[in-house]
Amino acid sequence: MSIAINMENVNSIEDEFHVRLTEPVDLDELCNPDGRGSEFEVVLPEAPEEKQYFDEEDVFKHLNYEVNNVDGSDSEDDNQTPFDSIAKKMFSVIGDGSVMKRVKRVGSGEVIPKAYTATIHYEGYVEYCDVPFDSTRLRGKTQKIRLGEGQVILGLEVAVGTMRKGEKSDFLIQHQYAYGPMGVPPRIPGNATVLFVVELLNYSDTPLVPDMDTWSAERRKDATFEEILDIANAYRKAGNDAFNGDENGHKRISKAASQYIKAIRLLENARLANQSEEDEMKRVLLKLYLNLALCDIKQGQCPRALSNCIKALEIDPQNIKAMYRRGQALWHSNEFDKGRHWILKAQKLNPKDAHIQAELRKLDRKKAEMDQLHKATYQRMFASANSTSKSSDVAKEAKTKDKQKKCTPEAQDLLQTKLKEFIKDDVLTEMPFALDTLTSAETEYLQQAALEMGLEVRTLHQNSDKYLKILKPKPEAEQ
Repeated sequence: MSIAINMENVNSIEDEFHVRLTEPVDLDELCNPDGRGSEFEVVLPEAPEEKQYFDEEDVFKHLNYEVNNVDGSDSEDDNQTPFDSIAKKMFSVIGDGSVMKRVKRVGSGEVIPKAYTATIHYEGYVEYCDVPFDSTRLRGKTQKIRLGEGQVILGLEVAVGTMRKGEKSDFLIQHQYAYGPMGVPPRIPGNATVLFVVELLNYSDTPLVPDMDTWSAERRKDATFEEILDIANAYRKAGNDAFNGDENGHKRISKAASQYIKAIRLLENARLANQSEEDEMKRVLLKLYLNLALCDIKQGQCPRALSNCIKALEIDPQNIKAMYRRGQALWHSNEFDKGRHWILKAQKLNPKDAHIQAELRKLDRKKAEMDQLHKATYQRMFASANSTSKSSDVAKEAKTKDKQKKCTPEAQDLLQTKLKEFIKDDVLTEMPFALDTLTSAETEYLQQAALEMGLEVRTLHQNSDKYLKILKPKPEAEQ
C-alpha cells in the first residue's frame, strides 16, 4: 500500500501515528516545505481472526439457510428481506406484532401455565447469518427458565409462554423485545430482529434451584434457615419430577436420588434457631429419607435404603412407609424374617393396605424358593459328609465324580425359575448366590443360563466367602 504525506497537513504532534515501513524514507525530502512530499509503503496489520464460539463441525449441523433466504423460495419482491419472507408465514402472539410465531411441530396437553419452570432447547439467529449466535444444543445443555422472573429476554419468555409440551416453533422477535438498540456486539447488532427456534421439552411447577456453588463463604454463612429450606424443597421437588419423568428407569431414579441427597445434606447441616425450625427441618427430612430409600431399593442399594429408613423412624417411629420400606430393604437382602417383622408392623397400623399385602405374598414366595434351594444344598452336603467315612482315596474319587456330574433337571428348573423371576422383578437389580451352596456343575449352569438371558455375571470375594452375583445390565445413556 502506498501513502503520500505532505508535512503541511500535519497540524500538531497529536496527529502522529506509527506504522511499519517496507523501505526507509528520505527525511530531507519529507521535511522540505517546497518539496512534493515522500511516497512510501507501509505494512498493514493483519485483521484478527473471528472468535470461534462453537465447534465448526457441530455448527454445520445447525446452520439455518432460511435466514439467508436460501430455501428455494426466492421472493418476487427484491426489497423483501429473508425475515420479511419468514414473517409472512407466521402469526402474531402479541398485539403489536413484536413477537411472531410459526409452529413447526405441534405439542400436547395444555399451554405452559404462568410461573412454571420450562425446560427448553433453542437456537438464536440474526438476519443474513446462518450460524446461530447462541444454541443450547451446541452448548450441550438444556435451558431452564422460570416464567415471569425475567431470566431471559422478554421476547423469548413471551414465546415460551405460548407453547405446549413437545412443541417446536420459530419466533421472530423485534429488537424492543430482544437485545434493544445496543445489541450484543459483535454477534448481535443494535436494533436487530432475531429468530429463535425453540423446543419445549417439559415444564413443571418446581422452582429453579439457586446455584449455591456460586455463593461466597460469607453468603453461605449468612444464609437464613428459610433460604436453606426453600432450596432444599426445590431439590426435593426436582427429585420428584425426575422420579416421575419420561426417561428410562435407571437414569431417572439416579437423577432423583442425587437431588434428594443434595437436599438432605443441606438440611442436616443447617443451623437452627428454635424448636419451630427444628420441627420443620424434621418434617422435610422425613419425606426426603423415605423418597431416597425408595430410590435405593429400586437401585439395589439395600444397605443405604435401610439406613435411610432407620433415620426416618427416628423422626417418626410410627411411620408406616418407613416400616414398609425397611422391611423391603431387609428381605431384598435375604433377611426374610426381619423383613417380614417390619412389614407386619406396617400392616398392623394399616391392615387393609393392598401394597403391604402384596409385598408379604412376594416375600413368602421368595423365601419358599430360597428354602427349597437351601434344602437341596443341605442334602448334597450331608451326602458328601457320609462319604468321608471311606478311605481318603475313595473320598477324593467321589469328589472328582461330583465335579463331573451334570446339573440335575430339578436344580436346572429351580435356577431357571429364579433367574426368570429376577428379570421380571422391577425392584431388584442384582441377585447374589453363595458359591459354597452350589456344586461346580450348578455354578457353571447358572453362569451360562444367566448370560443366555442377557444378564451380567460377576464373582465376588467377601472375607473367606465367594459369591456369584447376577446383575441386570444398565441401560445405555441417552444421546
